[in-house]
Amino acid sequence: MSLLSRIGPRGVAVAAGIMLMAVSTMPAYATHKIDHRYTVWGEIKYEDGTPAVDVPVQLMVKDGAPMGEVSTDEQGRFRILLHVHNEDVYKVFDMRVNNVTRKVRLLFNPNDRQTERGQRVDLVVKRAGEFETSGIPVQ
Repeated sequence: MSLLSRIGPRGVAVAAGIMLMAVSTMPAYATHKIDHRYTVWGEIKYEDGTPAVDVPVQLMVKDGAPMGEVSTDEQGRFRILLHVHNEDVYKVFDMRVNNVTRKVRLLFNPNDRQTERGQRVDLVVKRAGEFETSGIPVQ
């Protein structure tokens, strides 16, 4: 007895629907080769050590063009997946969170096509609206 005759046409339709949903919900990066993926992840905390929850983390190339943006989770963690090529090694991008911008350099071995590429970047930031002061009182 074949599988089709055992589950019937309705079962085939349900199975096809489930498979289609599974494929359509797979992240787009799953189709990229491992040597084209670069993950930037880390934790964002405030100066008092508490996690910065639901804070936008932006990655931009030097001309300001966006590379990726996510918001931190309830632990202040983020993960951004970039599409890179071997010639992107050592390129610098800006990571911007609230009032803090950090320059980050893409570091990986272009000859290694087996190891997942990426790096961790943790930041301590001020809360939105808080700014650095020079220590000079303002009247």
